[in-house]
Amino acid sequence: MWNSMEEMHVLLKNRGKINPRSSQEYADRGGFEALKKALSMDSEAIIDVIRASGLRGRGGAGFPTYRKMEFTAHASDPTRYIVCNADEGEPGTNKDRILLSTDPCAVFEGMAIAGKAVGAHTGYIYLRAEYTYLFPVLKDALEDAEKRGFLGKNMMESGFDFEIKFRSGAGAYVCGEETALFESIEGKRGEPRFRPPFPSIHGLFGKPTMLNNVETLANIAPILLNGAEWYRSIGTANSPGTKLFTVCGNVVRRGVFEFPMGVNLKDIIYEVCGGIEDGKGLLGVQTGGTSGAIINADQIDMTLDIDTVSASGGRLGCGTILVIDDSNCIVDIVRNNLDFFRGESCGKCTPCREGGQQLYNLVTRISRGLATLPDLEKIDELTETMRLTALCGLGHSTAVPVQTSIQNFRKEYLAHIDRDYCPVCAQAAVAEGIYEAEEDYRNDGNSRMGRRRAAVGERDVMYDSYDAYARHRSRGTSYAGRFERRGGREA
Repeated sequence: MWNSMEEMHVLLKNRGKINPRSSQEYADRGGFEALKKALSMDSEAIIDVIRASGLRGRGGAGFPTYRKMEFTAHASDPTRYIVCNADEGEPGTNKDRILLSTDPCAVFEGMAIAGKAVGAHTGYIYLRAEYTYLFPVLKDALEDAEKRGFLGKNMMESGFDFEIKFRSGAGAYVCGEETALFESIEGKRGEPRFRPPFPSIHGLFGKPTMLNNVETLANIAPILLNGAEWYRSIGTANSPGTKLFTVCGNVVRRGVFEFPMGVNLKDIIYEVCGGIEDGKGLLGVQTGGTSGAIINADQIDMTLDIDTVSASGGRLGCGTILVIDDSNCIVDIVRNNLDFFRGESCGKCTPCREGGQQLYNLVTRISRGLATLPDLEKIDELTETMRLTALCGLGHSTAVPVQTSIQNFRKEYLAHIDRDYCPVCAQAAVAEGIYEAEEDYRNDGNSRMGRRRAAVGERDVMYDSYDAYARHRSRGTSYAGRFERRGGREA
């Protein structure tokens, strides 16, 4: 019986127990047995097992894996590809890196089984630019597996060939989107394509392509080896199996953990990760990475599976759990997210290119105390437009942290609008002496700041408390921007 306070290792079972460069050590622990089994099965039989298992994608919206297999296998073009999306660009996410660095043959095996299922003889691993240091490990592991006959030409004397190639990204977040990834592999600018046609019909090099992320592919071999019924006994009815979670932020214990789907978020934070660091309180949690929903402390008693998280307005996605303590300003966190998204937009579609910038400007106005209530209405309209009209998932997901944070932290937003400060920013401003200076300036036309303006000129008023201002400006925090704005705005 599994204890909910303990991890369940299905994908991480070999972490720290084998040499990742050695395919033989992987084989000695049961590796390639599933591939051997698959090579004796026909395409439909493999797809039937994956269908019965209920495996869903582990990187995005949780699309059923068997559907991708089925669509690709039934495509009319006989030349097909398997692509492993290892462009793990979501800030704070490390699960795919852990799998590739500690157990690469598990990913290779999953790709080869998928290749047999759809009739593909070539696979590509598209590696994030920041992970290129893993190339020596991956290449050594692949060469060793090919040398021993596990992979490559005539795998295990079955007559089936499957070649794996490596490609690297150049640091663009948008290339995690499947069609932008195809463009990058083909040597083109990394921009999403219009769909339809979909990748299972017109994917890499215009051929039918099955694309999945690292974690999804690593699940295929255990399912085929142990059976669909075994897999369904783990997790929930609609989200079977385990999930890798990257826990980061203001917790005592950070790292990558593996739990069955349906694990309780509160248990992960307080039982597994030791609670909030430095004895602080919990403000909120962002699930699914930078593009995920932000929930408040009262909402964390929830199960983590694909459907439950979707119902909360977000997505489980990559499984990142960002824990936020009560010393943070939620508006500043959202502004930081939007700064990331506006910089990573490829610029191809107007809703994402312009909408991301406008969202950043509006949230910045709120954080600096310049906004009014109608600005919240503008944000609502803008996020809905982006969600409905953006070309790819980047534009769609940019809206999620904004919408959910306003919904779950409305008091903090209203505090910035009505009083210019939320409680967190007010405390920080008091600590730096900024709050008193602002109040002095606001309430007394003959104040110290007013007299300084007369003495040294309009422009220099904003630097009345220069040391404090410089520190906050270097941090990019909102109250510093408000201090600058107030210091020079009035005659």
